[in-house]
Amino acid sequence: MAVMLYETKFYVHAVDTDLKDKIRPASVLSYFQDAASVNAVELGVGYHDLLDLNLYWVILYEEFEILKDIEWGEVVRARTWPKSRTRLEFEREYELRNNQDELLVKGISTWCVISTKTRKLERGDSVIFKGEYYDYTNYPEKLNRKIKIQITEPDMTYDYKVLYTDLDHNLHLNNAKYLDVIYNMHANDKKVKKVRISFVNEAHVGETLHILYKHEEQGDCYIGLVGTDTCFMAILETEE
Repeated sequence: MAVMLYETKFYVHAVDTDLKDKIRPASVLSYFQDAASVNAVELGVGYHDLLDLNLYWVILYEEFEILKDIEWGEVVRARTWPKSRTRLEFEREYELRNNQDELLVKGISTWCVISTKTRKLERGDSVIFKGEYYDYTNYPEKLNRKIKIQITEPDMTYDYKVLYTDLDHNLHLNNAKYLDVIYNMHANDKKVKKVRISFVNEAHVGETLHILYKHEEQGDCYIGLVGTDTCFMAILETEE
């Protein structure tokens, strides 16, 4: 049985970079999502495979660290593989490497499956991967994906109305888009080194995402609200 490791390459286009021609965090997450989607199809648990089971994938948490700058015009090699599942959650690791095999970005995410009928969390016992687990990890310790932040007196607020071009095939704001919304709050002021983002509720077209920002000791903290419901929480470690 084949090892469940997928590799592909991405050319870093101008639309993937910031004002200094460095890759944006949203593009990193987009590369990860593309690679994961293809790998899931190869393993028999892709989008349409799960729809046949009346299920679909939902991402709960994403964490990644940019270890070395990636610039416009570079070709990066993406690698991704699923980790052993728990009762309700599925973890997946990612890497971006250059042609010299230097590790540029490492990341990990947590997923679950939702019923298309009830829109509730399912155990997903019918989600069966076709292959052997890859015996390697950049995250040997148990992942702490709980983000606990409160912002009562924000340093800044920002409103963003969700557009059709922001949606994915589940008809809500694509996960990578959240990082572009955050980027637009600060534009060229900060260089992101590490991202931790927890996805709590969906944002749909026409809804306004109200974002609270505050700089704390643990990093740049963000809470995104749709009405009174928390949509996401994020902590970014940055440098000027």
